[in-house]
Amino acid sequence: MRKLNYNHQDQWEKEDRMTQSPILIEKAGLEGKQNQVISRTKPYVATEVHNNLNNLSLTANGEIKSDRRRFQLMEVHFHHPAEHRFEGEAESRVLEAHFVHYGSLEQPLVVSVTFKIGPKNEVFEKILDAMEDGAVTQPLILEELIPQDGNLFRYIGSLTTPPLTEGVEWLVFENALTIDLQQLNRYTSVFDAPNNRALQNLNGRSIEKYEL
Repeated sequence: MRKLNYNHQDQWEKEDRMTQSPILIEKAGLEGKQNQVISRTKPYVATEVHNNLNNLSLTANGEIKSDRRRFQLMEVHFHHPAEHRFEGEAESRVLEAHFVHYGSLEQPLVVSVTFKIGPKNEVFEKILDAMEDGAVTQPLILEELIPQDGNLFRYIGSLTTPPLTEGVEWLVFENALTIDLQQLNRYTSVFDAPNNRALQNLNGRSIEKYEL
């Protein structure tokens, strides 16, 4: 495990790649379709907590179906500030959670959920307690960290840390959840350095919009 230098992201990868993440979600002109790409079939549960030097991660399990394909949840990690941006928003959101899944053929699918400052988040509070304790004392139910309404955007991109592997299916929720300022300060007291990758060019890729 090594700490990434986010001040020199240009040194991460020398090879030119065309389908990288994160991106600016450009919503104008996208016609919403009824959600038929995601459904959860087994609850999201975290069992271990890890300090990955750059961020906090959780070993987790659970399952979703996307276009009738099953994907197993393997881990959840956080980026501060958020990596994906939405058209019309002047600033990045304060936090982004990546729910990393793999299919039967090891194909990756990442569900992205962003956070803004607002009311206290009870699930995130338990995650912070586990972070400070260095262990998950009892399984953490993560179901409430997934928005239940709003829009969902799908596109094909990459991992946002080296090796920046492409061919990743992204499902990005537009509606943000909230954490309060005290919770953000608890998180950044441990992970104070920003760990958001710069926005990448869309390069002609399509973005699909679905209404939950």
